[in-house]
Amino acid sequence: MQFRLTIGKAILVSALSLASFGTQAQDLPANTVATVNGMAITYDDISMAEDELIGLVGQLPERQRFETLVGYMVDRILAAEAARDAGLENTPEVAKRIDFMKQKALQDVFVGQKLMQRVSEERVASYYQDNIVAGPKQEEVRARHILLDTRKEAEAVIAAVKNGGDFIELAKSRSKGPSGAGGGDLGYFDKDAMVAPFSEAAFKLKKGKISEPVKTQFGWHVIKLEDRRSKPTPPLDEVRDQIYQILISEARREIYNEMREGADVQFVNIAPSAE
Repeated sequence: MQFRLTIGKAILVSALSLASFGTQAQDLPANTVATVNGMAITYDDISMAEDELIGLVGQLPERQRFETLVGYMVDRILAAEAARDAGLENTPEVAKRIDFMKQKALQDVFVGQKLMQRVSEERVASYYQDNIVAGPKQEEVRARHILLDTRKEAEAVIAAVKNGGDFIELAKSRSKGPSGAGGGDLGYFDKDAMVAPFSEAAFKLKKGKISEPVKTQFGWHVIKLEDRRSKPTPPLDEVRDQIYQILISEARREIYNEMREGADVQFVNIAPSAE
């Protein structure tokens, strides 16, 4: 079986799974990934560990993340066994932490269930239709450019184009940038995709026209505008995870706001933070 960690919806699902930690080896569940001194580590354990450590492991490659989480669970079992052997299991400090973690487990499961009820595929599809398909269209342009070291070189390229020179061939022969080999083609991009001076110049151009020399931190550019269009609407599958994250964040705020409205919350010896 190939294990695949998922950060978006799977974290929400994993919050609902309170696996029995430390199942005996002779009764290993089907989703066991490792054992430590006869105690099973399951995919559910790994999923909950991911939820706990997402800030530390979220950017790791998938395989490395999985191995890191398994190692984390191995260390947890070994440390727990050592603590029992040291007679710490029934100490007040451990009891206090158990109570704290029980509160967290109840919170995770309750909020996770509420999120599952509120953030459905239907809501995702509705958000997609209302905010992306029917939402405002962002403009983008397709441009070519020739990157040079000096303004004088840029002016010489502009003169060459005005005298009948082919922009694509000039880009191939004179541009210092990596796009030069492709005739300076940058494809389609929106205003935020390029540094400000370049974007401002490109978006002011009319189709087929070239710019005056444009200075950026990379050098001097001569830009030719090839096309202008509304940015195509991405398919739902391409943006589904981003929409889920938006809706989950909104729903989580709603859930906590609703609970606070009916609660008697008093701050003792501290000032409440501004919200």
